[in-house]
Amino acid sequence: MLRTHIRGASGAFRTRAHTILQHREASTHHAFAVVLGSGVAGSSLTYHLTKRGIKDVLLLDKGASGTAAATSFHSPGLVSASHPAHRYKPILAYSVELYKKLEEETGEKVHFERPGTIRLATNQTRLDEFKRYIARDYYKEGDVCKTELLSPEQVIDKASVLNKERILGGLYTSDDGYVNAKGLNRAFIAGTEKGGGKVLDEAIPEFIRYDREKSEWLVGLKDGTLIHTKNLVNAGGIWANDIARLTGHSLPVVIAEHQYAVLTPKESPPNVLPALIDHDSTFYVRKTSDGKYLFGGFESIDKVVFREDWIKSGVPKGGSKLIEPHFYKLDEAFEEAKSLIPALRDAEVEAKAAVFSMSPDGYPLVGPYEKNYWLSTGFLDGVSSAGGIGRYLADWMVDGEPPSELFDTDASRYDIWADRKFIVEKSRETYSMYYNWSYTNRRGARPTERVSGIYGRLKRDGGHFGYRNGWEVSNHFNVAQQFRLEDNVAPDATDFHFQGTLPSLIREYEMVTNKCGLIDLSWKGKIEVKGKDASELMEYAMAGPVPALGKIGSGLMLTRKGRLLAPLKIFHYDSARSQFMVLTEPERESRDLYWLRRAAAEKKFDVQVNPVSHYLASLALVGPNSRAILQELTKSDVSDTGFPMRSTRLMRLGPVSTVAARSSTTTGQLSYEIFHNRADSAKLYDAIFGIGRQHGIVNFGQTTLNMMRLEHGYKIWGRELTLDTNPFESGIGNLVDLERKEFIGREAAVQLSKQKYNRRLALITFDAQMPIDVRAIPSGMEVLRREGSDERVGQITSGCYSVRLQCPLAFAWVDADVMPNETLTVDVGTLKSLKGTILEHIPHSPIH
Repeated sequence: MLRTHIRGASGAFRTRAHTILQHREASTHHAFAVVLGSGVAGSSLTYHLTKRGIKDVLLLDKGASGTAAATSFHSPGLVSASHPAHRYKPILAYSVELYKKLEEETGEKVHFERPGTIRLATNQTRLDEFKRYIARDYYKEGDVCKTELLSPEQVIDKASVLNKERILGGLYTSDDGYVNAKGLNRAFIAGTEKGGGKVLDEAIPEFIRYDREKSEWLVGLKDGTLIHTKNLVNAGGIWANDIARLTGHSLPVVIAEHQYAVLTPKESPPNVLPALIDHDSTFYVRKTSDGKYLFGGFESIDKVVFREDWIKSGVPKGGSKLIEPHFYKLDEAFEEAKSLIPALRDAEVEAKAAVFSMSPDGYPLVGPYEKNYWLSTGFLDGVSSAGGIGRYLADWMVDGEPPSELFDTDASRYDIWADRKFIVEKSRETYSMYYNWSYTNRRGARPTERVSGIYGRLKRDGGHFGYRNGWEVSNHFNVAQQFRLEDNVAPDATDFHFQGTLPSLIREYEMVTNKCGLIDLSWKGKIEVKGKDASELMEYAMAGPVPALGKIGSGLMLTRKGRLLAPLKIFHYDSARSQFMVLTEPERESRDLYWLRRAAAEKKFDVQVNPVSHYLASLALVGPNSRAILQELTKSDVSDTGFPMRSTRLMRLGPVSTVAARSSTTTGQLSYEIFHNRADSAKLYDAIFGIGRQHGIVNFGQTTLNMMRLEHGYKIWGRELTLDTNPFESGIGNLVDLERKEFIGREAAVQLSKQKYNRRLALITFDAQMPIDVRAIPSGMEVLRREGSDERVGQITSGCYSVRLQCPLAFAWVDADVMPNETLTVDVGTLKSLKGTILEHIPHSPIH
């Protein structure tokens, strides 16, 4: 878990630190930032801080920079610009562009070779996955590294060492390749010093504490040096958790052993050879500068080794140098590699091993936690992303807001629910499946303790679950179980993307929209804002009006540059007008919490801002019969007069006290969301279903909810609404009240409201052949083109099969000059493109 317990307020720790401080007046430094750890993550950050004009930067390392003890020394140096998450690709693309010029700028030999990368398809499933990847290309700004699907002949043309008989195709990314990681590290350090920053080797922290009065960090080194800094950055790599202990943190990382080898073949590799990656046997191969091969892989889950002893007791100074090679753990991957690359069969094997740190989902921990304590650690792809992440974090530190949407890497995304068992088990699964890009429902370490009070009931009734920031979230339900129908009505499937579940989804949707459905929304992020100045904080943080007592409002938090930080639902339900509940997305909860707390501290508001998701659960009743069910459970008046739209009521439903909220904003249907204590969820669920059976109630999941919100034209965060746009471009400028004198981002919002934009969000309907293949429905990031043209005029943000329209429906960014009568095409990675047109009006009259 990532929780702070600063040990500076009292006791022996404080006394000892005070005694040390008295002896350090003669060797004191003041810095904007101190970065602990001089690997590629830390040195890239300091390099980019100096590029932003920040010269008072200190880069510290407990040993000498770039030694064999650390991870960067052992990195295979793969620089890959392809990635399954679209928002991560610009980070990688920037790294490629930077590495091209870094050698000339710094004078250090980087040895960046750019023959490209080929990801091999040796089966049809992987080939289909690559086809879908190609369909999700860039819309406006093209990638500097072009990605294309190669035929077997084209693969062999670029990599003649491969066995053509085994190859069905390949995903080729041009202009990336591999770099000498040690040279890259030296170049970043040289660039830091050239830019005015300082690098201190053999700098061992003896204590780190936060001075609340001066709002700064104090770092005391064993040589007597004392450093005052506004920002403290932990970029310690395998030593990051040891550094964290000095500040009272415990990081959600593991230290993994990684096996690799230098292979000396009888015949040298071709002069130009792309890096080769096989996703199925999870190995990588690249040529070295001296005519050999560097080979590595990710062991099967039963062979993965984590150094939990080092997590508990600290990492020895020797680090990776202490790890013994056990190359036999890669036997299966190596046998497959020899089958695919015959030249490796008689190669001499020089086995090697190293360790690196990683987080449970494989993304690094990047960004602030609190009190200007920053993380940049836990990288599985440190060399590929070091350049882009270094700039991303430097911009965030200097500008006070993240420069782009990259919630995947939020430093505090793992909260108290992420115990050590979860961290280890989930990391083990992620490591063993590192090259598996497919959207399989990975079950490692699941479920966590982050399940709702009715998880067992939903599972019993045929629920199929996805995973969102620790939560088990129901995606859809099995008709055969829920309705006790014949099994052939709804084939059993664990992934709703596969063909065959659509009849079940249609049935689920029809039952909800014609009768009633219950959905568990306990996974939603919930932040409570209360205290004397709660209303003042909400007025300052929100760009629009704050709802009156007993009302619900849609709110926006903007960055100071006017970009969309967070679309929110705000509930005002306390009789003293001092309590609000902010409803957010689970992946964004920690960021929104940090932002609200920082705003409160900036204005010195008397207010408490706390996450309450762990005990405050919610269920939603949706559909035309939902009012009738609600009325049978309560003595309160739930008519339009007694319980109007966009209002809240304290209400007892059956045996449970609740806060009920009425809003159709998301669904366009008659809807009630019922907030209650998590311990009461099962009682409330049973009461609702006990009454609801006679009204045709069913369970439903995220997939049906997505259908309803798209048919309603409702835009959601992470899809249509992200940090990379603003309210006026997104068509929700009505939620910004420019008449108000002060709120965060107001000045920028005024200017943005006057601009014209070259794109807009639109709903698109597509022709479809029946029976529909769910895999042929656009789901996000597919590129739109005008019919008969290769010109890119739009990009899908989210999609579904619309039961109401009986065709695929999607939101998309489209060029402003695209007309409603134009025919657009989209390739979703299948053999045939879909044709579509802009939908000018939503297909039904929503409940108001």
